[in-house]
Amino acid sequence: MLTRNLRLGRARPPTPAAVLTLLAGLGLTAVLAVGMVDGERERARSEFLQRAEIRSATVTRSFGDALDVLQAANALFSSVGIATRDEFGAFARPLLANHPYLQAVVFHRMVSSADRAAFEAANQRFRPGFEIRERQATGDTVRIVPAGRRPRYLVLDYVEPLGGNELALGYDAFSFAPHATAFMRAIDTNQPAASAMLPLLQNGDRLGFVLIQPVYRRGAPLVNAAARSAAALGDTAVIIDVAALVDSNLAKSNLLAPNGLRIELYGPGADGPQRAYVYDSLGRARRPPWRALIGDTLFTNRHAFDVAGLPWELRITARSSDMTGSTGPLIAFVLGCLVSLATSAYVQSRVKRTRRIEALVESRTADLHDALDALRLYRRAIEASANAIVLVSATRPGYPIEYVNPAFERIRGYRAAEAVGRGLLELGAREPDRAAVAELRAAIRERREAHVSMRLSCGDGREMHAEVYIAPVNNDDGVTTHFVMTQYDVTMAKRYEAELEARARFDTLTGLPNRSLLQDRIENAINLASGRGVVWVVALDLDHFKFVNDTLGHDAGDELLKTAAQRICCSVGRTDTVARTGGDEFVLVLPGRESESEAAATVRAVLLALAHPLELSGQDLVLTGSAGLAAYPADGSDAATLIQHAEVAMYRSKELGRNMVQFYMPTMNARARERLALEGALRSALTHDEFELYYQPQVDLESGAVVGLEALIRWRHPSLGMVRPDRFINLAEETGLIVPIGAWVLRTACRQSRAWQHAGLGPLRIAVNLSARQFAEPNLVREIARVLEETGLSAECLEVEITESLVMGDVESAIRTMRELKQMGVLLSIDDFGTGYSSLSYLRRFPVDVLKIDRSFVRDIPFDEDDAAMVAAIIQLARGLRMRVIAEGVETEAQLDYLRRRGCDEVQGHVYAQAASGPDVERMLRTGRHMLPHNATV
Repeated sequence: MLTRNLRLGRARPPTPAAVLTLLAGLGLTAVLAVGMVDGERERARSEFLQRAEIRSATVTRSFGDALDVLQAANALFSSVGIATRDEFGAFARPLLANHPYLQAVVFHRMVSSADRAAFEAANQRFRPGFEIRERQATGDTVRIVPAGRRPRYLVLDYVEPLGGNELALGYDAFSFAPHATAFMRAIDTNQPAASAMLPLLQNGDRLGFVLIQPVYRRGAPLVNAAARSAAALGDTAVIIDVAALVDSNLAKSNLLAPNGLRIELYGPGADGPQRAYVYDSLGRARRPPWRALIGDTLFTNRHAFDVAGLPWELRITARSSDMTGSTGPLIAFVLGCLVSLATSAYVQSRVKRTRRIEALVESRTADLHDALDALRLYRRAIEASANAIVLVSATRPGYPIEYVNPAFERIRGYRAAEAVGRGLLELGAREPDRAAVAELRAAIRERREAHVSMRLSCGDGREMHAEVYIAPVNNDDGVTTHFVMTQYDVTMAKRYEAELEARARFDTLTGLPNRSLLQDRIENAINLASGRGVVWVVALDLDHFKFVNDTLGHDAGDELLKTAAQRICCSVGRTDTVARTGGDEFVLVLPGRESESEAAATVRAVLLALAHPLELSGQDLVLTGSAGLAAYPADGSDAATLIQHAEVAMYRSKELGRNMVQFYMPTMNARARERLALEGALRSALTHDEFELYYQPQVDLESGAVVGLEALIRWRHPSLGMVRPDRFINLAEETGLIVPIGAWVLRTACRQSRAWQHAGLGPLRIAVNLSARQFAEPNLVREIARVLEETGLSAECLEVEITESLVMGDVESAIRTMRELKQMGVLLSIDDFGTGYSSLSYLRRFPVDVLKIDRSFVRDIPFDEDDAAMVAAIIQLARGLRMRVIAEGVETEAQLDYLRRRGCDEVQGHVYAQAASGPDVERMLRTGRHMLPHNATV
């Protein structure tokens, strides 16, 4: 009411009569003025359209010029592959000189996560401190920080001009969404792509954009987006200052002089909405303000065009008043407006009183409607509530129910007619909830709010859990006339709570106690022992469980775990505990066994029960397990320590051959800690650039020339010193780290071989060993092809070494992989030949170029006739299969003479040279490719 009364005191809008009077006068005035300005307006429109078309063509042509520059830069990489930094600079600098609107010409190189460390290390030789970085925005602050881990990076490798742009080197364009989006659009469309509008690095108050065109591997098929993505080596990009681009082209055509035109250029913004660049010639020639009062018409010419996949719009506007100079229409218009305003003011004063009376009546009527609407809204809200609401009389005896909403009927199972009139507590709680009922009675008696949790009986015999809230309703005098009660049904929540409680303590698959409940069981057993008895904790792990999951599927694996759980439970006593702590790991708690023999007997009974044949998915399986035991109090005084020591003993059991029982000994901890520390150091070695490659020459026996080098990895740890390969290679295989380490070896060796070729040392064959994990990688062939492409090394200069046991694991798959490598031109050799179990029928099918005789045969050639015969047989076998033979581990003149007489092709070993670092090998090669043997000892 107060608001409406205030509104009556405000200035009222003009009445319709006053408005009509004013409009009539203005209409007559406009008729007189329009005839005077129409002719001048048409002449101005014709002049405007002619000027606008010229400027529109000039601006759109300037963007075509920018695309030509981008395609010229991209053509450099299309013609020569990955250009060198000097070639790029020599090509880009004339472009920058001839096109002043270019802020920079850039080449981004695609770098995978696996290649990141090697790429950074290579660039740090020329730019100390170089690293891949990314853009990080915190509020309004943008920082350049080291890039996080991602599968791929689009790194700024070359930029011209370099001055002022040093900070951008190493910047990951994928970390900036507008650039990443434009790059992926270029891949998808196979066309150049433009980014959204961005602040220029060199001039933060101006905007520009980036034109991008991918660089693909030469000769790669680009039939679809996936093929283009796989073949992308990076992109070329040009950074355009839009203001400079348009200004330079307009100025070149003498179109920037003051002419009454306003040019607005709208480009795609980074956050979605368009953002305009304005070129306003009216700002150069100030327009008199009175011009806007004469029939001023705004002429607009819009021209939409596409720039590398993104829409732009050029809008040219001008006002007719800027192209005419007559003041006659203005004078006529002003006089007519004055007469019209005077007449309108008179009419307005006559109706003012009537309007006040109408407003007051309208205010009173609106207040009444608002009150009725609010009452209907509140009632509808109560009826639509999903919770039961009950209105109770506070003044009548027994507190009878006066109203229940529809939700009460649905939830409680009582009809409204059955509930209304009954006492509040007649539809109350179950017997166990007396405390809740007492609290409700006290709240009613004390006229206060209350909240209780209770179980309620329903009309259909059900029982429900509810959260009940009650509050008094007071009249204007503060007297409580009613209570309103709300009942929330929490039955399902209570059930879920009970279920979650069970899941928190029991394994859902096997029904066994989980790790949480296991802790309690161990602590209880320790408390019961009270220092007088022994409690045994057993860690049991199923052998080769992963094989079952991988071959028969996870459903079969789950069935196997349930069967194993049943067999274990049947093999222990009723007071013992069997828990599943994760995967295929079980923990047994065995109290009451005083001696090691008793505990071991129980565990062996469990292993024996597990070993009974089991039919699973049509396959007969024999399940075995490895177990480790720790005892309280000898091996630990708390649950965590006992479980940890039992697991250490279990891992020792696996190391010794599986399917056995081992008791915990303190020395096992030291062994486990040493292995864990070595594993942690190995994980950071690649990141910290601690690996080195040594190279051992492979010498042609006939000429004495070095024809190849085998790359051998070395680990120089900051505190452990030089770590032997036999200490960390097997660990790398077990942890999976052998894959990124092997990729680093391959890339580093190829890059070093290519560097020696550039240094004039001739084409040298480089041999790289592949592990079993690497050879099983599905993208192995593509990875090798990418390394050869990036390093520029010819495939004929790379020899891949694989062991015979590796290829015999999955013969058909190995043959397919080897044939793909052979089709690329890569040489293949079988390392350690004769120590595995090769079949001659398979060896005949392998597309192998070289057999390497293991050093174990070469060592005793002068003394052992069997070894000598074996070496001779291998050489003859290779001759028959048209393969070369390399003998490794040749250390004496006697070994060398025997191999030469038998026709061995090449040798490597200390008799010629030990494995040495890259610089030492390079110095050796510069002194001469021919080597003379010398006596050496191991």
